[in-house]
Order: sequence, then C-alpha cells, then structure tokens
Amino acid sequence: MGWSYRKSFGSGPFRINFSKTGVSYSVGVKGARINVGPRGTYVNLSANGISYRKKINTNAPANEPLPYSSLRSEPTGHNIMSAEIEQLSDSDSTAFIAELTEKAGQYSYVNWFGIYPLIAFIAVMAFTSFDSKPVTLQPATDSLLVNITSTIGVNVRQSPNAKSTILRSADYGQTFPLVDSTDQKWLKVQLADNIGYISRRFAAVEHVTHEPVIQDQVILANPYAGYIFALCIPGFTVLIIWLKKKDRERFSMELHYNMDEKFQEVYNQFNIHFAAFASSSRVWQYLQTHQVSDFKRNAGAGQLIKRSPIRQVSSNQAPLPYFQTNVSIPCIKLNNLAFYFLPERLLIKRGNTFAAVFYKNLKISGHITRFIEDQIVPRDAQVVDHTWRYVNKSGGPDRRFNSNRRLPICAYSQYTLTSDTGIYEVITTSKQGAMDGFAAFLSAIGVLQTKMTIT
Repeated sequence: MGWSYRKSFGSGPFRINFSKTGVSYSVGVKGARINVGPRGTYVNLSANGISYRKKINTNAPANEPLPYSSLRSEPTGHNIMSAEIEQLSDSDSTAFIAELTEKAGQYSYVNWFGIYPLIAFIAVMAFTSFDSKPVTLQPATDSLLVNITSTIGVNVRQSPNAKSTILRSADYGQTFPLVDSTDQKWLKVQLADNIGYISRRFAAVEHVTHEPVIQDQVILANPYAGYIFALCIPGFTVLIIWLKKKDRERFSMELHYNMDEKFQEVYNQFNIHFAAFASSSRVWQYLQTHQVSDFKRNAGAGQLIKRSPIRQVSSNQAPLPYFQTNVSIPCIKLNNLAFYFLPERLLIKRGNTFAAVFYKNLKISGHITRFIEDQIVPRDAQVVDHTWRYVNKSGGPDRRFNSNRRLPICAYSQYTLTSDTGIYEVITTSKQGAMDGFAAFLSAIGVLQTKMTIT
C-alpha cells in the first residue's frame, strides 16, 4: 500500500503531475484516471489528491466484411488466427505479463507432493492389502435320476399300480429325482409338489455327478491395513492443507482497483455491455475462409466459412487460480485462446503463457454480415432471405437435385479484433449488435490511452 501527495496542473482530462520521484502524466476524469510515470503504471480510481493506488508492472489491418457465407468448409483457405502468444503483448505490458507467465508455469506443490503421492499410496495399499481365495459355495454331489425312455411318453401314477390315478404325463427324455427303487416294477420319483410312480418299462435310472460350485472371494491379506489407513490419511490431509497454503503464497497475484462511487457507476456499464454480448443465443469464432467460384453447389455463397462455437462466455473468470482482484473480469474462451478483459487492458492466455494489450492498441470493427445458415436458426437471429442448397442461374432451386432443401439467410453481427502485435480474431453473434456497446466502451478507453504522453 502506497500513500502519497501529488501536485498537478493541466487542462481537461490531461494533467501533468509533479512529485519527488519525477514528472508523470495522466488522463481521465475525476475519480477515474490512469497515470504513467518513471516508476510504472498505476490505476488511480479516487476523487482525492491523497489516494491508495496499485502499481501495474510495466517496465519495458482488419479484414473486409464477408459476403454470403456458408458453414461448409474446404480443406484449404485463409486461416483466421492470431500470431504466436509471445508476440502479442505490447511494450507497456512486458513486466506484468512476465510475472503472470512465470506463476502459471510453476508446478503445484499440492499436486506433486500431496495429491499424486496420496493416489499412489491408496493404489499400493489396495494392491497389497487385499487378496482372493477360492470359496466352495456348493460341494460336489451325486444324484440318481429317472430318465423317461419311452418315445411316446409315460403317465406318472399316484401309486404303483397301472390303474392308479394319473398325476401327470412325462415326455421322452424328461428326468425326475429318484426317491426309491426297491420295487421291481415301479420307480418312486419326486414331483414338484408330490410323489409319483413310473413303470420301469418306460424309464431308466441314471447316475449323475454334479461338480462343486467354487467362487473367488476377496479377503483382507494385511490385518494392519486399517491401522495404516487410519494413521496415514489424516497425515496426508494435513500435508495437503499445508501445501495448498504454500501454493497460495507462491501463486497469489493481486491487482486492486480503488473506485469511488462515480467511477463505480461508469465501470458498471462495462459489465452491463458485456452481459448484453453474452446474452446472444449463439456466438461463433471464425477459423477459416475460402473463396469459391462454384456458387451453384454452395447455396450461392461467395465464401465458405469454417466456424466453431465459442467455448465459454463468462462475466467473471480469473486467469489464474490465485489471481485476486476486486473487480469482475469478463472472459471469452476461443478455440485456442482466452480473452480476459481487465479495466485497462486485454489479457490473453494460451496454455500457461500470457500476453496483454492496452485498449489503445486494440481495434474492434463490426458490421452486419449475411450468412447462409444450414443448422438450426438461433432464436434471436433475424432471417432476411432464403436460398437453396443447390441454386440455378436465376437464384431458384436446381431441379436436378432431389434433396435440395431451402436454407435461411440470417443477418449476423461480425466483429474483428486486431492489433499491431498480431491479434486477429473474428467473432460472430446471432443477435445483431450484441457486442456493439462493449466494443464502443473499449474503444473509448483506448482513445483516452492513446492521448497519453508516455516517457
């Protein structure tokens, strides 16, 4: 925390400030100013001459609108992508980005010395503490069965008498458990719920051996496994908590913006405009464009577009787990980049590498583009015309194709983000003008930054 007293004079939003450390320059309005001087860049957001300020370390062409477009893509074309991440930062963000990249590239103590060893310990204990052994669920048994040998079947009698009541009939090959075979003419058998008799002339006694039923069961091989777990798991828990605290100390990075009420009202518009952009039903990123000459087979499109849905649009997303700030950070996650919109600059992340560009160096151009939509039309899209998957010279359907369906032409908003350092991304929203307010807000901040005199 740095408390200081400053004297300044100037005209309008521009001021020259004098202090014991030298001369600095600032631009802005009362309660919201950006200051640049020999000791770095600060965000001063207070209406008084005596204020708390946080230092931000700073040592150190748009493509034309696309014509009619189709979602289908060709294998070759013009790729839409930013330059390498190491080239994207402007000179005013070098030290700030170096610190972010350094912290993002460090390995986590809690993972390497806490979580991974815990997983290995549990795996070793599970492998060594348990075993399996065969358990006999049913021993081997021998049984005598009465097998029906008569091809026409046989009647099962209630008693050993040919005139006895018939309990049921039995088919050829059917078997019954033998109860008694002492009678010379009849075999006593077990029915489901009764006892019956079958004449020996129509059946034969068979000896059947049943194999034992054996199943492997898991047993505890290490009798001390429970005690080992009871002792080690609390130890790992304490270790992980301590390592997490160490990681927080190593990775913690704080960026504090001190705002008075007037600036807070202005900054709220920043979030409101981004929320309007995020409310678009669909947001896409253009990845590749390809000029075509055979418009008849491409629904009349002059360009084929390869696009991808935006991975995530969030109103508040920190770039690092322990990145602390008192403002919300809107975030757009593209195919291979993530954009984090700080109050004074755009923060870019690819993997564990960062770049940053002040809004004075960021250009956002937008226009309405007509897009031939062959997917489901978003609910907030405006359909301005229709065409056919295969068109003839007059623009009507080509009758040579049976599966020639009618396609809507939607009016989408297309925004191109560029910078002299190599940013080049194209974003399209199904809602017309969804990003207009947010882009205008960033451009206004950029205008103020452009008028600043940096020594």
